[in-house]
Amino acid sequence: MKIIVENTSFQSDGHALLGRVYRPDAPGRFPAVALCHGFPGDEKNTDLAEEMAFNGTVFLIFYYRGAWGSEGEFSFRWLEVSARDALSHLKGLPYVDPDRVGVIGYSLGTLPAVVTLREGSVKAGVFMSPFADLGMLAPDEAIDYVASAYFESGKGKLNAPGVESFRDAIVWVREERNPLVLIKEVEVPVLFVVGSDDNLLPPEHSETLYGVANEPKKRVVIEGANHLYSDHRIPLMQAVMAWFREHL
Repeated sequence: MKIIVENTSFQSDGHALLGRVYRPDAPGRFPAVALCHGFPGDEKNTDLAEEMAFNGTVFLIFYYRGAWGSEGEFSFRWLEVSARDALSHLKGLPYVDPDRVGVIGYSLGTLPAVVTLREGSVKAGVFMSPFADLGMLAPDEAIDYVASAYFESGKGKLNAPGVESFRDAIVWVREERNPLVLIKEVEVPVLFVVGSDDNLLPPEHSETLYGVANEPKKRVVIEGANHLYSDHRIPLMQAVMAWFREHL
């Protein structure tokens, strides 16, 4: 099967967001998946997008408001809005079966992915190196340092107004959008994929998140894999594809 790769854009709260669609070059409607990228989004997972398209699934990589050329200012507050509009755009494409759509949350992309999963707008989900609990990673005593680190790592990639905006958004996420709380309301099948050698978000970080998730669920630990799955892309892709093949 051949594939088509093409740029796309869609409106989100008055802002034009950018993305790229990978799809089978064949007639008909196909299952589809949208990727909620991590922070700041250096790892695009284009190999996963290509492989899924070659195997009959449409794949959308999109960029949140204020990220990687998308219009507007970046904030953790807008991630779920961007994801929601991206999924609406994906479902409206003429080659997508709107009843067979899933979402992937990679790293910090867990935040918008868990919201869309909780809303029941997709049929299945995958968390790759899931971001489980911002309260654990950014307690009060470390919040200024974490906000500054986020701001610095986003320079040249995100249109973020300043360190204070990150600080305010972190507090909001901890109180209103913590995945550890929201996952309890997700009622669709979810796969958790983690790397045993992930030094950024170690496997134990997401153990509690998996523990409180509802069935059906599955957890795959890829031995030796780091946060980017740098030397373990094939087992990552195999796990993700198998899950969506079963549940979309």
